[in-house]
Amino acid sequence: MDSERAERLLVDELRIPSISALPEHAADVRRNAEWLTGLLESHGFRVELVSNGGGPHPVVLAERLEASGRPTLTVYGHYDVQPADPIADWDSPPFEPAVREGVVFARGAADSKGQHMAWISAALAEQTLPVNLRFLIEGEEESGGKSLATLLHERGAELGSDYVVIADAVFSPNGLPTLVTGLRGLLYAEIEALGPGVDLHSGLFGGVAPNPFHGLVHLLASMKNREGRITIEGFADDVEPPSPQELASWERLGDSDSQVERVQGAPLVGDPDQPPLHRRWAQPSLDIHGLPGGFTGSGSKTVIPARATAKLSFRLVPGQHPDRVEVLLREHVHRFGRGPRQFGVDPAGVADIADQAVEPDDVFGDDGKQTALLGRVLDPAQRLDRAADAA
Repeated sequence: MDSERAERLLVDELRIPSISALPEHAADVRRNAEWLTGLLESHGFRVELVSNGGGPHPVVLAERLEASGRPTLTVYGHYDVQPADPIADWDSPPFEPAVREGVVFARGAADSKGQHMAWISAALAEQTLPVNLRFLIEGEEESGGKSLATLLHERGAELGSDYVVIADAVFSPNGLPTLVTGLRGLLYAEIEALGPGVDLHSGLFGGVAPNPFHGLVHLLASMKNREGRITIEGFADDVEPPSPQELASWERLGDSDSQVERVQGAPLVGDPDQPPLHRRWAQPSLDIHGLPGGFTGSGSKTVIPARATAKLSFRLVPGQHPDRVEVLLREHVHRFGRGPRQFGVDPAGVADIADQAVEPDDVFGDDGKQTALLGRVLDPAQRLDRAADAA
């Protein structure tokens, strides 16, 4: 396959608005899965669309297992993407790919259609593959679905692999070859605050009616101080510090703070007692993603809303478990969500800390000079404990 055709295929997939979190794009997500199916089937892959676990979007399971006696390689990816809001901030439409200075700009180009299309294009260029090759490309990575997890639990024996590549990660900013062995886990929650029985006019009821936004603002402020430290009682008790091997590997990355600032377009923030790299990889985080409720249209409307919601997420590290963090969150809401307002917590999405498929010694080798480690290594005993918990 020549590079021009590979680029055309990437552009074709990027044009599909496969936003798994929005129900109005369910047909687009399915269309993306079927597009991948057609492409892979036309090049000799046996393809199955697998829907499990009650999730709305299927996993694309594609295989060419014809290299007798050779190892099996499984490549993971996801074809769903995040919502593209705010649209006005894009220099070009998010689902009309544009190339500027040799870089493709589109929703999903880097997360992660570009990655799995690079692997697919490489496979399609070969008449005979040197390994047995499998693609597992899911459609619920951005929405916390269970289809992939259920597939792996139910059919894990037949999906065994010698090697697994997760084509959904980053390169070191200084170009050092890197091996990503794990990512932080996730607890995504929505906190709903109830105020008056119906929306009220502030001119008549301001000062006497409970405003749910006020309650949410005070509650959210109680979870994190001005220095960026999470103040939920017990939240960081189980955090395991990075190992000496991890720390040494991170040192080889050099100074990446300025590069991160350039990418994010703002100064670094967070706990001043922790280096920036530790905040990103070795420490948990808390972020607020949205505050739906009340009036958000253009113009003015002096409404005291009947309800308001906060969408927030916790990124978790080795030692933490989403079930335990959910309990701590509920206790904190009960303790600080005082007054006439009522609060409810809904854990909208959970992902445990990703376990790596290699041993620490395999990552670092004898000299540890060639590879920097991105993410965290969990020791084998901890992985076995988690596997037993999940069984």
